[in-house]
Amino acid sequence: MMVPPTTARRSLARAAVAAALTITSTAALAMPAVAAPHPRGPWQDASYTPRPGQWRPYVLAPSSRDVKPAKVFKADPRQGTIDGSPESALRKGGGSVRLGGAGDRAGSPLLIVDFGKEVAGHLKVRVKGASGSPKLRACFSESVRYMALDPDANDGQGKIAPGCDTANIWNGFPGQPYTADTDSHALPLDGASLPGTVRDTELRGGFRYATLFLDGPGAVDIDAISLDFTAAPDQRDLDGYRGHFLSSDDLLNKIWYAGAYTVQINTGAPNTAKKWPYEPGEGDHADAPVPHADPNVSVIYDGGKRDRIVWQGDLAVQAPVAYVSTYDMGSVDNSLSSLAAQQLPDGYMPAASLVGQHNQNELRTYGEYVTWFVANMYDHWWYTGDRAYLDRWWPQLTRATAWLESVRAEDGKGLIGFQNSGSCGHYGYSDCGHETYVNALYARNLEQMAAMAKARGDASAARTYADRSAAVKKAVNDQLWDDETGAYRLSREIPGAYPQDGNVTAVLTGIAGGDRAKRALAYLRANNWTDIGSLTVSTSTPNASLPPFYAPLPSGFEADARLETGDSSGLELIRKYWGHQLEQDPGSTFWEHMQPDGTPNLKQFSSLAHGWAAQPTVTLSSRVLGVRPAAPGYSSWAVVPFTGKLKWAEGTVPTPHGDIAASWRRTGHGFQLKVTAPRGTRGRLAVPVDASTRRVTLDGRTVWAAGKATVHGVSSDGRYVYVDGASAGRHTLTAQ
Repeated sequence: MMVPPTTARRSLARAAVAAALTITSTAALAMPAVAAPHPRGPWQDASYTPRPGQWRPYVLAPSSRDVKPAKVFKADPRQGTIDGSPESALRKGGGSVRLGGAGDRAGSPLLIVDFGKEVAGHLKVRVKGASGSPKLRACFSESVRYMALDPDANDGQGKIAPGCDTANIWNGFPGQPYTADTDSHALPLDGASLPGTVRDTELRGGFRYATLFLDGPGAVDIDAISLDFTAAPDQRDLDGYRGHFLSSDDLLNKIWYAGAYTVQINTGAPNTAKKWPYEPGEGDHADAPVPHADPNVSVIYDGGKRDRIVWQGDLAVQAPVAYVSTYDMGSVDNSLSSLAAQQLPDGYMPAASLVGQHNQNELRTYGEYVTWFVANMYDHWWYTGDRAYLDRWWPQLTRATAWLESVRAEDGKGLIGFQNSGSCGHYGYSDCGHETYVNALYARNLEQMAAMAKARGDASAARTYADRSAAVKKAVNDQLWDDETGAYRLSREIPGAYPQDGNVTAVLTGIAGGDRAKRALAYLRANNWTDIGSLTVSTSTPNASLPPFYAPLPSGFEADARLETGDSSGLELIRKYWGHQLEQDPGSTFWEHMQPDGTPNLKQFSSLAHGWAAQPTVTLSSRVLGVRPAAPGYSSWAVVPFTGKLKWAEGTVPTPHGDIAASWRRTGHGFQLKVTAPRGTRGRLAVPVDASTRRVTLDGRTVWAAGKATVHGVSSDGRYVYVDGASAGRHTLTAQ
């Protein structure tokens, strides 16, 4: 999540986003092609044809923690000199390249290397020798667009820290003058034994390009550049995912792996957070501990480059991504626990790690994120079946829900409102009213609490929570549905806006059923969609609380809601919005926000590897491949594929019992689903059917024919034929 200064954060969600959010053009600045992590693979071949079983070429994670640049992006002598081949910096041994200083960093030669994708860690430079008294420094950038190469670039950063984007909120925020170098890192040569390797002592948590420059007269001979890759420190096999996804659609495959890699990049040691605020002129560093986290287990930060704190909202996406890809359960557990331990006495749950005074100042700003605490803990129990974890944090869950209920009861009309709580902050705007979005999240929380209470044997509490959920849902429909427009209002206080988030969460939480769900989604398609995504509100909406921009969290919800209702345009939205980002730098991870013109919303300050943008990885596994838990910890599961126009899909989904492997494909005679499930589990299998389907067979035995089930446990809703109670082991379900 974004962490602007205390006095600016909520306005920046409007101003920094809205100031530049006028529709101009969807044409984006062309960027260099992404270098492939594997030779002749999908990342470098636009015409690549996916092949069953060949998922590893899509993996972006490095196979080793010693990572080399893919190429030299630029070698510019400017007012100095560059002697020798710049490509010598790509490999150790052989020749070297000499940078000759011009005395002033503003005229220093620049050697820029491209790692081909987002990376993270400590830069290493092998120096053969040096003369004079130059200081060697490194700048980092996630994109060429915001790499400060011209003197005036990034509000003057180019003449002070050439090659850097901005990772320090207190200096050079877009529109504010860049006054001192707080972003480049020193690679000290003093006292170094040369030839030898100089290692950056500071962590840079996310970048694609590294720029070397000199500060002072003299020359430096560079033999090689590399990186100690520090992301995902507890994952020993970085590119050997336990879960995977593959389909006949090359772009969807790339999106799945880019989402998984985004969360990997954001995963780091728990003592590498950023402690805001920095002192004036203080250089970039990430070395603060996450409060209440196990110091020996990694955590998942919101973004690698900038905030580097643990956020409730980002974890709502990041944790499920980990569940279906790396299965890095330690990082998820540690992140959730660190946040749970911060709860305030009245039950309010802070939105993020309380690292530094800045976060302390914003302690009660974000009421929305209390709902995400409940949802995240529920999801963890649902995916893992970990009753001990649930029991440990049950008191915190009940207190958080009681706090939410207290702000619902304020006016007696049945909806949450944050006016009097002092906690009206959101992911992208600052309305304090009685909103569809927050109330839909709370209605879902109450259903989740009911399920968890039932699992703990408290039937009375389960009934209470379920009854409250029904009451909230009714209040949303009674007070916020606009039947004439066919969509849900932003809030009672702002009835003329019909936002993406409120409408898609109403669908996903069951508030909008049947015709209302179809009408709400149709409204968004007609009013919010462009050729690169779905806007938060239509551009014609006169509403200062929520400007039109592209937000990944509700965009992920919208894709989910469309597939949930059988609308294949959910896949179209994934291709548009997330595919657009892969066409830009860094070409391997997903962005924090996006302006209507298709560029990052906070310019040089924006995070281009942000965890809450990785939702398609979950959607493709759970809805397209179709594998989902149907009971805590996958003791019961469901495999219900959504095919769209795809020809085939396959993958594995990790569970506490072992992996579920699934594959489906269209055949010349119909449709075939194959599933292998681990011992100790049972589940539901499903195949799509239509009017031409004559029969369905399970492992060769007819279970449905002539429109009717022929055995017990088989049913149909007209879209699918379902087989319930399938045992562990291998099964083939075929529709002909």
